[in-house]
Amino acid sequence: MTNFYHVYQQGFHQEVCDELVALGEKVFMSPMYEDAQAVAQAVMQRVRYNIGLIVPRLHTLGYRFGEGMWGSEDEVSPEERLMFEKDVPIFGVLTENTPIFIQKLEGLIGSLPLSLLHWYQEVGCVNFVGLFPSDEKRVFHRQDGCDVDPLLIYSVELVYKMVLGYKEGNVWEKDPTLPVSPDNLHKYDYSGAGPYVIHMPCKAFDAPLLKERHNTTFINYLRICMQWGGFPGLEQHNKLSREEFTFLTKDVLPF
Repeated sequence: MTNFYHVYQQGFHQEVCDELVALGEKVFMSPMYEDAQAVAQAVMQRVRYNIGLIVPRLHTLGYRFGEGMWGSEDEVSPEERLMFEKDVPIFGVLTENTPIFIQKLEGLIGSLPLSLLHWYQEVGCVNFVGLFPSDEKRVFHRQDGCDVDPLLIYSVELVYKMVLGYKEGNVWEKDPTLPVSPDNLHKYDYSGAGPYVIHMPCKAFDAPLLKERHNTTFINYLRICMQWGGFPGLEQHNKLSREEFTFLTKDVLPF
């Protein structure tokens, strides 16, 4: 049997992930499960490293985290702002309660794909919503934020609360899709088409991220995000200079 983790560590990142996805539910069978878990953990450890590189670089570039998130600043109380920043921080900190919430969530909705499970275990959450600084050569508005669609992935704690609400409102049974991220419009307080979601339950290595324009899996979506410094929309709407973009993405690890 192929040792997927060993091959992954040799640098065959995409190939190994694609093979594990193709195996479907078989990755949940022993002894393959332990090997697939090791690969998923390694993927998300690399993702976490990359986010740790990008956040301080965004600060250096003068990126204004949180700006543009509210349609009207006057409509948001300081208490609401603090609560949101606690629920969706720039880069979440894992806590001792994280495994408990993962267990509770799977108890409610069934097995998570290993990719999302290990995102929760190794990364937690991230929120790059904000605006790049304007200058005499360019201006960044809220709509520009929608265009670049910054990386934002909910924490398991917040997702658990959201799913509880869906179940209490009899919504989950009609649409058992797990919210992973708000869409590009809702990130900036515009009405959107609904969050990026994963259909549940999902016994697989990775799963399609639905309603996101790339029509790909969760891990591939993260690859695209990291390729573009946390802003997949830069692929089509790039106002950054070559120097800024190179600085933002330098030495980002493949995964």
